[in-house]
Amino acid sequence: MQTLKRQLEMRGVGLHSGREIVARLLPRDQVGIAFRRVDLPHAPEVEADWRAVSQTVHATTLKGGEAEVSTPEHLLAALWMSGVTSCVVELDGPEVPILDGSSAPWCELLNGQIATSSTRCPQIPILGLRHAVYFESGNASVLALPHHELRVSVAVEFGRDYLEAQLFDAVIDDEVFQRELAPARTFALEEWIAPLRAQGLIRGASLDSAILLGANAPSSDLRFSTELARHKALDLLGDLALLFAPRGASFHAHIVAIRAGHAAHLCWMQKCVAENALVEVAI
Repeated sequence: MQTLKRQLEMRGVGLHSGREIVARLLPRDQVGIAFRRVDLPHAPEVEADWRAVSQTVHATTLKGGEAEVSTPEHLLAALWMSGVTSCVVELDGPEVPILDGSSAPWCELLNGQIATSSTRCPQIPILGLRHAVYFESGNASVLALPHHELRVSVAVEFGRDYLEAQLFDAVIDDEVFQRELAPARTFALEEWIAPLRAQGLIRGASLDSAILLGANAPSSDLRFSTELARHKALDLLGDLALLFAPRGASFHAHIVAIRAGHAAHLCWMQKCVAENALVEVAI
């Protein structure tokens, strides 16, 4: 079991609420990651678990009793990839701060702050697949194949003349995640903005927290030529943490996601569990 050496704190604006939110990351003495809403009576908690997902529209949302937490995926990706299996995240608002739209600030916060518990076996179990697991809906698909490492292949295409279809493919560990995926920012197409605002969403969005894909150019220079595909890979890992963090486990498989998002990720996890596809891998 790996937790934190001490309390860590980050503050920033919520993407959808527009509120300034303080997130405090606390050590935990049991496996799993929990979100605690300290702004609500009795500070209710919701576990970071795929079974707690209540919504997947433009973000993953978790719900447990009176507690609801939106946009946890960037933080969850950073925690899971860094090997943190035990943590409480206190929030004084309904969502995790969006920060710059990437996982990089969370990775910077976590660097050097991870402690291995002396009361439990420090070895993190590795789960793999008994067989291939495939989900497809519309033009979105997620395929995972048995593999001896965690390899992620993500393809996206957004219909902009200045953007070719993008592919990201790599074997992922903490070092690769921090270098190649964590800095990749969230993004939105220009035509999405008015409908989202009409729904009361993205009230905290700005060009400091997302890339806006206009008709003729993006709002800022891309950090990577394939930043959109990389961010989708980041989101995929953040969602997969909901399946593996409750088990305190890492994952070995080759995951191929094509035009996939939060909804497809959740459906793949549901199918993986329904097919009893997970198996512990001998080290």
